[in-house]
Amino acid sequence: MEERYRVYITPSARKEVRKLPKRVKEAVLLAAQVLEKDPFAGERLVGSFHMLYSYHFSCEKSEYRIAYSLDHFHSLVIVHLIQGRENFYDKLKRLFH
Repeated sequence: MEERYRVYITPSARKEVRKLPKRVKEAVLLAAQVLEKDPFAGERLVGSFHMLYSYHFSCEKSEYRIAYSLDHFHSLVIVHLIQGRENFYDKLKRLFH
């Protein structure tokens, strides 16, 4: 049987989730379930973010992104950022640079 990954949301990402509308939070939970089953569901980023994946989802006519990395040894999907598409890369740069 294939080992299932667990989703870990970092404290900084958790803080951002608290600011999201209720329906978006529900969509985040569904996205987390997808990533637990298939940690490669997102697309691999390139350049200075090559160690991250980006999972895209929509909610209430808005586009969102989840930036995450994988810890294969511990079977973890580590969520670093959950953000609307329009500010995603700016936030990611601030988080990792």
